Amino acid sequence: MPLFRDTYSAIDLSLTDDQYNAVIDDTNEILCLACAGSGKSRTLSFRIARLIHEGAKPESVIAFTFTEKAAESIKRRVASALEKAGLPVALVGAMYIGTIHAFCQNLLGSMNAKYRQYEVLDENRLKLFLLSRYYELGLNILADTRNARMFQTIAEVSNAWKMANDEMLSLDEIELEDVSLGSCLKNIGNRLNSDQYIDFSLMIRLVVEALENNNPEINAALENAMHLMVDEYQDVNISQERLIRGLYSRLNSLFVVGDDDQSIYGWRGADVRNIIDFDQRYPNCSTHTLSTNFRSTSTIVSTSDRFIQLELSTARIDKAPVSNSDGNIQHFGNLWFDTKQDEAEWIANRINQLLGTKYIETDGSERGLSKSDIAILMRSVQGGTRNGGAPYHREYTNALTDADINYLIEAEGSIFERLHARTLRDSMGLLRSPGYPRREAINFFNSNILPVFPNADLNRFLEILADWNNQIHRPIGGARRKVYPQLLVHELLEAFRVSTTQFQNQEQVMRDLGVFSGIILDVEKVFVSIDTGHRYQSVLNFLENVAESGYDTTQVELMSRPDAVTISTVHKMKGLEFPVVFIIDVVNRRFPGDNRGYRGWLPINLIQNALNRGLYQSNNSGEARLFYTALTRAERFLYITGSKIQPGLTTEKRPSPYKLRIQGLNNPAIVTDLNNLPDNIERVEQRPRIDEESMPTSFTEIKDYLECPMKYKFRKIYGYSPAVPELFGYGLTTHTAINRTHQLFSNTAPTREEAEEIAEDVFHLKHVFPSRDPEREGPYERARNASKLLVGNYAEGYPEDFVQSRSLEQRFELKADKALITGSIDLLLREDNDGNILEARVIDFKSMDFPEGQLNPFFWINLSLQVQLYAYAADIVLGENAKTGSVHLLKAPNTEEVPNRVNVPITDEAIESAIQNIEWAVNRILDGEFPMRPSNGKCEECDFRKICSKQKQEFNSTEVPSPIHIPETNGTTRIGVRSFSDVE
Repeated sequence: MPLFRDTYSAIDLSLTDDQYNAVIDDTNEILCLACAGSGKSRTLSFRIARLIHEGAKPESVIAFTFTEKAAESIKRRVASALEKAGLPVALVGAMYIGTIHAFCQNLLGSMNAKYRQYEVLDENRLKLFLLSRYYELGLNILADTRNARMFQTIAEVSNAWKMANDEMLSLDEIELEDVSLGSCLKNIGNRLNSDQYIDFSLMIRLVVEALENNNPEINAALENAMHLMVDEYQDVNISQERLIRGLYSRLNSLFVVGDDDQSIYGWRGADVRNIIDFDQRYPNCSTHTLSTNFRSTSTIVSTSDRFIQLELSTARIDKAPVSNSDGNIQHFGNLWFDTKQDEAEWIANRINQLLGTKYIETDGSERGLSKSDIAILMRSVQGGTRNGGAPYHREYTNALTDADINYLIEAEGSIFERLHARTLRDSMGLLRSPGYPRREAINFFNSNILPVFPNADLNRFLEILADWNNQIHRPIGGARRKVYPQLLVHELLEAFRVSTTQFQNQEQVMRDLGVFSGIILDVEKVFVSIDTGHRYQSVLNFLENVAESGYDTTQVELMSRPDAVTISTVHKMKGLEFPVVFIIDVVNRRFPGDNRGYRGWLPINLIQNALNRGLYQSNNSGEARLFYTALTRAERFLYITGSKIQPGLTTEKRPSPYKLRIQGLNNPAIVTDLNNLPDNIERVEQRPRIDEESMPTSFTEIKDYLECPMKYKFRKIYGYSPAVPELFGYGLTTHTAINRTHQLFSNTAPTREEAEEIAEDVFHLKHVFPSRDPEREGPYERARNASKLLVGNYAEGYPEDFVQSRSLEQRFELKADKALITGSIDLLLREDNDGNILEARVIDFKSMDFPEGQLNPFFWINLSLQVQLYAYAADIVLGENAKTGSVHLLKAPNTEEVPNRVNVPITDEAIESAIQNIEWAVNRILDGEFPMRPSNGKCEECDFRKICSKQKQEFNSTEVPSPIHIPETNGTTRIGVRSFSDVE
């Protein structure tokens, strides 16, 4: 292949010389220092494109990102870079671009398929796991030794567990130092494994241990990997650095990119010395500095750089940043107020003054600033509540409300500060004890529900309370019946008549209720079972202590955000940018916060090395980097504010040292006059910036839209979730057993008995328990036997799938206009004796219930669409045409009339139609079109039927996508997606 540099210049690719040099450098070890807004993602993306252009296989590329959102953004940029380099976009799917923990999860699954059915616990779900097993894990005993409350114990033990894994500490050594804590941590590890859950810290630890033990399975899983790239390298902790080191010892190149000045996670173990001392660990490395800031004005860039240099001096790497452009308008204020009320009212007034301001984007397009262009950043949003006072944000949010400015708070438990989610939670609380009196329920309805949900139905509300009272509070001796709080949520919302109510702030209300539904989803996924009044009370206790438990309601992923001002801590806005930023409440002992040592529960002597490096504590260096990060979120408008007289305090506040530092720079471009505004403000129509996060990213999301756009909106825009069914995970565990069978029988067919033995070993359901009576089978045993039968039938009926073949789950990316759609393919590859691919077959295994009676053409729409997209991606990724595309219906009777394996049309015309449907859906989603497209059949089985008005609405666009090619069913071979073909 020709060298990239011989084909493309920096000008061809719209790169700076610094970016271009980092892209083409072929040194094995590279440190890329990237100042804020310097286009590091673009640089990383073109470096990947350069590797592929010069002959690297896409599967040889591993790129770590800090968040899933960052991964999606980089994937889109890589897709664009590949296009610019004349390469197929679908190659992105063969690379790994994602978070470190997701990579480790994939790697564990490649080593042993059973890990693919482990439920992943993020920080929120880990806390729920501890709550739901509080007594079994011995946390109550530990709490007594520490004189701690339940939710404090959960938060501290969660932190200790993660920190022990992050620091790779021995649990035996912890137990020697602290028997109660060590015993609890061991119990957690054992219970996670037996219940088949895994958290982020544990999955990284397991992979590091496999690498350092030279595990042959992990070596085999990494045989194609050659190039490792790490974004946000300054935020890497001990276990992640050992992972990177272990991987690189098996690979050819290492490229890390980051900014030591933005290392703001030392309090949770990120070690800034990893990036500062990189050239000492890799003395032959080359270093590139991306110094052009494309985000901020020259005043913001020079001020923030001078600030961090004065604060950190020699404890940082100088990057000498420069601004690329001041744009069409700019303003920088460093302001002080007499009272917090004055400060808050001024901020609200200034926001209203800036709304509609003409803003010229870097691509030359013009629009008027809207509320979503504005961020209000604080050191602590909820601070003050810890001492029983009001949250720090209270005066600011009250002022915004009075000024009729919508806002979104990014803070723990924030949805319960608003009435709709709080009323829903309190309504569930009426069922805490059995036999709630009718009169009190009516009083609650009139005083609490009606003012918030004006169309609510009293009789339906009372029916629901009576019904659920019986379900939850059955007598102890009676038959136990598991209850599903998500169903209760949906029934209460039905009684509140949300489907027919137009709220004053409709989008915010529906999102809050959707986030609440997402919290309940976490509860149902993690709680073993909610089948007694006591366990239901435990759920209520959690909902009433969301903030104290540390559960972060902002982690509930929504597809898009409303057009509203964002109020947030700086930490949560890392990596984001806004045209207008207010850094507020910048007063002494608040920003910066006080120095704070480690206060956790791990034995100090075991973590002394980490503490000596300044980790797991707050200090001035970390606070200065946090303030620098806040400054550099701003594009054109930046205001730093504070006030002297604070509510509830008798002592006056003074300006923060950081505020005084900015003042001491004596920059004439920084104004202190409260009434000062730029002279050149022009007014145009407000228009929010197109949000990349609003783009759909997976086929699963798209197929909801193709069925009914409103269903998509409920799930992805608002965040509503269905209840977790009792046999949740049955399809996954059956699919895992098939994958494991292929892992163990890669070149010879297993017998039925061998396949069934694997299925029995792999089988696991999290929410159904094995029967306690060995003589009587229960639901668990019946499900296990059914899974064994399906896997045995497959192995016996299709031995050719195993002979000189291997099964591969291949990710793919499909570009659809501006979006990149992700999926994964089940491939069967037939190979020769040298491992060369002779044939690729796309097979989509499905363990869904097979519909009784005559098949309906609707049954095949999603299945066919999925296989056709997979076949298209397989062709590009493997460079070979998929010979067949089929759906394998494991539960079908496998008769001549209804076989297990049904071929799906994968002709060029069929694939073209499939792609066109995806592109059509993406464009409608980006245009914000979500009409209801009801029919009796669809609505009856829809998860959101109780909260939808089911009123037919039309699309704004008259374009109708092409019919989907399906297997011949009742004489039908083509049918439109259900948004058109199944509407009444």
